Amino acid sequence: MQIFRTRSVGLLATLIASVAIPNMGLAQGIDFPTTCLAEADDLINDGLTDLHNMMYIEAEADFTRAAEADANCAMAFWGVAMANFHPLWPGGPTPDETERGIAAAAALAKMSPESALEQAFSDAALAFYAPGHDGYRARINAWADAQVSAYEANGDSIDAAAFAALARLATAPGGPDRVKINAEVGDLLDSLHLIAPDHPGVIHYAIHAYDNPPLKGRGLRYAEIYDKTAPDAAHALHMPAHIFTRTGDWPTSIDLNRRSAEAALKVSGDIVQTHYVHAIDYMVYGHLQIGEPEKAAELVAEMMAIPNHQPSFGGAYALAASPLRLLLEEDKWAEAAALSKDMHSAIPWENFPQTVAMHSFARGLGAARSGDTESAQGAVEELDALHKTMTDRGQNYWARLTEGQILSVKAWIERAKGNDDLAISLQTEAADLEDEIGKSPVTPGHVLPARELLGDLLRETGQPEAAAEAYRKTLALSPNRARSIAALGQLG
Repeated sequence: MQIFRTRSVGLLATLIASVAIPNMGLAQGIDFPTTCLAEADDLINDGLTDLHNMMYIEAEADFTRAAEADANCAMAFWGVAMANFHPLWPGGPTPDETERGIAAAAALAKMSPESALEQAFSDAALAFYAPGHDGYRARINAWADAQVSAYEANGDSIDAAAFAALARLATAPGGPDRVKINAEVGDLLDSLHLIAPDHPGVIHYAIHAYDNPPLKGRGLRYAEIYDKTAPDAAHALHMPAHIFTRTGDWPTSIDLNRRSAEAALKVSGDIVQTHYVHAIDYMVYGHLQIGEPEKAAELVAEMMAIPNHQPSFGGAYALAASPLRLLLEEDKWAEAAALSKDMHSAIPWENFPQTVAMHSFARGLGAARSGDTESAQGAVEELDALHKTMTDRGQNYWARLTEGQILSVKAWIERAKGNDDLAISLQTEAADLEDEIGKSPVTPGHVLPARELLGDLLRETGQPEAAAEAYRKTLALSPNRARSIAALGQLG
């Protein structure tokens, strides 16, 4: 369904108005109406709360217990199917998650839900698992279309509206158009928040909608309350840090992520949930920005010593990025160049080429800035191969980000060779590309911003005014970045 994707102002106003009808009342938290037995119904609400908080492991457990309490409860099997794919997270589900999701969807397909709302939600989940889709993104698009249809047919349901907002965020294109779409989704979520001030999905998805530089101010009110709405959910404790990272409030971000990491460890069993390493990466970034590299290093050491991390994309990203931040933020180029290619054994790195690319980038940049152009060129070749893999897999955002990494390493190779004009041209191209595509929510920031590297290059080549402008532009997108602030101080 394209009508929600090509949102007109008139339709948006209609959809906003549709949720504010008198019979909805002021909702508190989650109270999803089902036709299941009472015991199952309570568990559905628990599972739906965890689902909106993106605590997918806990959500699946809740929905599984609901199915045990009522084998004819369609929403229990819907919940298990939903808990095994993650619309807004980069990367697709693991093979085990896919298997469990398919099994739940197969059971759901044989049921006949007794309410129109249950049927609409079931149709949306089944759209994801339907055969014939060409890849994961096609499945997400199919789910999103059906989830929006569920909302349009059930305009008095907060949960239908919240999931429609999530669907819109999950399918928004990259680049400048994303900000416009996120703002429109934010308008809907703002209206829902007036009706349901404690609804975790509304608060959570609003933070995601406003997690970009132009809209960060609109996200502050949600960032200030989400941890209180779900004080035991690791992801809910972490999410406000997305906004506080955008505003450069490092102490608040560090505290939230400390609480998130502790909560994640409490609910981890045979594996340490990705919520832990995700929070640690944000903490590491924050400590580095306030001049506490020792604390950042301690966190990285503790994280890397844990053997049983969840083998997810989020886990791979944090386990790859955090050690690199310690070196690149501190200009430890020789150490970056000497990094071992061996990475954490818990992660099947071949599944996550974009995270391996960060490692190659750090080694290549370190080598180039240490004068070892041969090793740097070897890293470029690695990045070229990884870029091809990402392109072949349809990972377009990460492929473009890798293009910027390649340009940056090449720029510093040219600088080492004395070709300064070419170096500046390449680094400028990298900075423009990276600024255009922005950062992914999986990261508090690029392991080293291309625009900041341009500032370094201009400063080294005797262009202080241009260098200062590059650092100021870096700070406009990433407020209170210590490295850019220090560089500006040195330039006077």
